[in-house]
Amino acid sequence: MNGRFMGQIALCAALMLAVSILGGGCLGRSPGVRHFMLGTSESTSTLARAADMAVLVGPVRLPAYLDRSQIATLEGGGEISLNEFNRWLGGFEENFLRALSLGLARELGSAKIVVAPSKAPFEIDYQIRLHVDDLIFEDDGGLRVRVRWALIPIAEEGSPGLFVMDELISMDGNSVESVVSAHEDALTDLVRRIADELIARDSDG
Repeated sequence: MNGRFMGQIALCAALMLAVSILGGGCLGRSPGVRHFMLGTSESTSTLARAADMAVLVGPVRLPAYLDRSQIATLEGGGEISLNEFNRWLGGFEENFLRALSLGLARELGSAKIVVAPSKAPFEIDYQIRLHVDDLIFEDDGGLRVRVRWALIPIAEEGSPGLFVMDELISMDGNSVESVVSAHEDALTDLVRRIADELIARDSDG
């Protein structure tokens, strides 16, 4: 009786092992999760336009569909689709602020570009505060972009400048790579707009 019981246990263990192997093999394997990062494009600027300027980038307010790691798509009827297998590495906010800070550092030629919150060991000249209303791929084509941002003087008196970027970026295809590339293009455009306003404000001062 005891031998039969032990045999049943061994059989159950073998079956569980077989199920585990099949579950981890080709028959039961789910697609791997891919992670994407923004802030990888290179600026065409080669001049140190404002090498001594210190800029604090952030904070940024995001819509709910961007306050997560999954890449979002706007489907028909206003439905938001979240891609579980294609994600922003570290989340979208971190990528967004990273891309802006790196882009501004290249455009201005300054090593004093930091992301909020920051305990920078130098005085900040300007802060860039941002509010993203829309930054999403629309299923029928294109990346909808609407970003409001404020340029706030810190080191000297002056009124803040308020700006809006509102456009639809066309895309070549609807692959995940195309969606990520369109986000990169949008942030590159935003960086150049911010850099131009910073240079104009600094020149007027």
